[in-house]
Amino acid sequence: MRTKTDIRFTVEASPAHVLDALAAIEMLPEWSMYQDARVATRDEYGRPHRVYVTADVLGSSDLQVLEYEWTENRSSWQVVDSSRGIGGGGWFEVSEGAEGADVWYHSELHSRLPLPGLLMKRTVQRWNETVVQNFIEFAESYPESESFHSV
Repeated sequence: MRTKTDIRFTVEASPAHVLDALAAIEMLPEWSMYQDARVATRDEYGRPHRVYVTADVLGSSDLQVLEYEWTENRSSWQVVDSSRGIGGGGWFEVSEGAEGADVWYHSELHSRLPLPGLLMKRTVQRWNETVVQNFIEFAESYPESESFHSV
């Protein structure tokens, strides 16, 4: 079963600040469906590249390996390994908006779990809406940092 989600929203912060908050991978459990996140490797700018996470998937744990790519205005990731055979990826694309940073969140989930399609789509949509709301709160309260910068 494949599901896709696209949500556009605004964060009352600069695009650079939003990208800094996204690069704080160790803090993913504070706002995402991940219970644990650890950076294995970083790119030449110090941003996370290969990340190990434990995801909560429909009430059970899935150990995943994610690979991140960063551009001037986008943080994207891909699931490259999963203990439960779950795949997918997504991105946060950030641009300057009238009231802060305009963000486009895109997520794709590919699951082999035997669930009715409608149940899966509704569940994933609720997850993503919660992730977005939690991220807005997280990013707006994330402290100013000089650790990560856009290229």
